[in-house]
Amino acid sequence: MTDHYLEAIAKSRAEALHPGYGFLSENADFVDLLERKKVTFVGPPSSAIRAMGSKAESKRIMEQAKVPIVPGYHGEKNEAGLLKKEAKRIGYPVMLKASLGGGGKGMRICENEEEFDEKL
Repeated sequence: MTDHYLEAIAKSRAEALHPGYGFLSENADFVDLLERKKVTFVGPPSSAIRAMGSKAESKRIMEQAKVPIVPGYHGEKNEAGLLKKEAKRIGYPVMLKASLGGGGKGMRICENEEEFDEKL
C-alpha cells in the first residue's frame, strides 16, 4: 500500500506528506521511510508514534512529564496475582485492558475482587 504513496510522491515531486488520520498516520516505519526518501512527514516523529503505540509506554512518559493520568497499573509484569493486588490498590471498579493493540476490543470492567479472576 505504501508503494502507491511513494509513487505519487515521486511523480508529483512532493516535498511533504500529510497522511490523514489512522493507518499511515500511526505507522512509524512509514515515517522512517519518508525520512530516508527526504520527504517531510507532516505529523509527529516516528519516535513519538512508537511511544504512543504502547499504552504502558505513553503512560510512563506522561507520568514523567507530570501530566495527570487516571490511576492504574502500567508495569510490565502481568502475573494474575500481581494484577489482582494492583487492582485492589487502585480500587474497584477497574478496567482490564491489554497494553498493546486491540482497538478497544477485549476491555473488561471488573466491578469487584470476586469477579477479577473471571474477567482477567
